Amino acid sequence: MKNFGTIKTIYNDMLSEAISNKDVKRKKIFKTYIKKLKENEVLRTQFLIYKNIENKIEENETRIIEYIKENISLMDKFSKKQILKSNKDLVKGMVLKLETYKNDEVINKLHENISYLIHTEKTAKTIDTIFESISNVSDYIKSNTKKKITESLGVSNEILTSIVVDKYNEKYKELSEGSKKLINTILESTHEDKIEYFNTTIKDCLTIVNEQIANADLSLKEGLLSVKENLLNRVFNEGTFEVDILKIFQLKKDLNE
Repeated sequence: MKNFGTIKTIYNDMLSEAISNKDVKRKKIFKTYIKKLKENEVLRTQFLIYKNIENKIEENETRIIEYIKENISLMDKFSKKQILKSNKDLVKGMVLKLETYKNDEVINKLHENISYLIHTEKTAKTIDTIFESISNVSDYIKSNTKKKITESLGVSNEILTSIVVDKYNEKYKELSEGSKKLINTILESTHEDKIEYFNTTIKDCLTIVNEQIANADLSLKEGLLSVKENLLNRVFNEGTFEVDILKIFQLKKDLNE
């Protein structure tokens, strides 16, 4: 498969299901995916390119285009044959069919354009379509605004994936202490440790929210008060701990930005 973005989405969805349903089989498959990213520079580089572009926030079109080109150029040291082989190895033996997993139209289009830029040789015949793909990716970045804090405290399937990949990535191993503690708590902690971490994280979020409420205008204050009420109503639940703590951890991160 050419489109690494589709593969990445499949594994992210698999992780989400594994956490939600405590599916040991899917967790093992996901661990194999992480291991392959760790060991294969082609796959790891693609992962970082997709992650960089998906999360980039920038309004200046000149800077955006340069950013896209610099990211795509990271693949220049690999042959097209190497890239295709690595991607094929990544889905080899996958139990679930690729068609089972679908992403939203915007992300699908973004992934298709990134994949086209990575796999297409620059020639006089392809320059127009390459330019069009760069333009499409640029449009995505320009419209990629920061997530608003909402009462639902939603969590993306990408969150834990990115944290885990960064943990195993020797070259980009700049993982925060907070992220390390989150991983250790989810994977290794006792019941009591989980309760303590859950309550401490809630308390930290409430402290930040209270500080922001004091300085917020009326429209923002309304949203923050909803977030505060949501936090105050949250109670530790062993069965949903992994999903709940990911949401709260991401909220804390968003509040601090």
